Amino acid sequence: MKQRKRGWTVSLVLLMVMMAISLLPLYLMITGSFKPSMAFFMVPMDMNPFTNLSFNNYFTVFQKVDMFKAFRVSLFITGMTVLITVFISALGGYVFAKKKFSGKRFLFALMMITMMLPRQLLMVPNFIIANSLSLVNKPMGVVLTSVNAAYGIFLCKQYMVSIMDEMMEAAVIDGCGEICIFTKIIVPLSRPVFAALAIFTFISSWNDFIWQNIMLTSKANRTIPLALSYLIGLADGVSTVGPQMAGATLSAVPMILFFLCFQRHFIKGISIGAVKG
Repeated sequence: MKQRKRGWTVSLVLLMVMMAISLLPLYLMITGSFKPSMAFFMVPMDMNPFTNLSFNNYFTVFQKVDMFKAFRVSLFITGMTVLITVFISALGGYVFAKKKFSGKRFLFALMMITMMLPRQLLMVPNFIIANSLSLVNKPMGVVLTSVNAAYGIFLCKQYMVSIMDEMMEAAVIDGCGEICIFTKIIVPLSRPVFAALAIFTFISSWNDFIWQNIMLTSKANRTIPLALSYLIGLADGVSTVGPQMAGATLSAVPMILFFLCFQRHFIKGISIGAVKG
């Protein structure tokens, strides 16, 4: 009993240490957003959350960057990317999980191979296609070239194979068609995987910088990452670390709220990889 209690205590201490290490960047970001930039260069750093606090960094961010416009563009791009990714992934995952057709394994393997290609390798062909379709410098162009359907289909397929076929057979006996089965049985039971996929896609799209920087060239179409990049460097000989922390804090708020809205399903959703099939 004592050995078990000692092991539990060690595990708890290690967990607390790991949690503190993982939360340290978040603490520095939030606290630093209320501190003057010089607080980061002091030895030791002035990261006391109860002293020398001000909102000057946030005022600087809104003065130099049109944050409201950037938020609107980012929310449109991210929201549409999430909706399209989840929709396509749900349909594709259902087909691969519950339907039988010739070439099914080959098509699934081919789709999995596309996941092995680094995104940087696909940027040039994606840009050429987007340019030929006049989608460059348009938020919808970023959306259509950012949908990661292969990963989403794989995720949904791995989850949907765990749904009992007997439920679908009973629905067919009751007179349900394919659309009814999908909307009344598959979709409600697959909410955890949809929530997990939505969170992964939201974070990836919201924080995307390289592809958005390539696709969006005008000032009016700046997203949050592009807008905050203009805070990097020196302004009139004064460090902008403080405003950068303030901008990063503002940009993190939507991600935190989105996660809190779907956290009920998230834990179950991330365990999908353990499902056989």
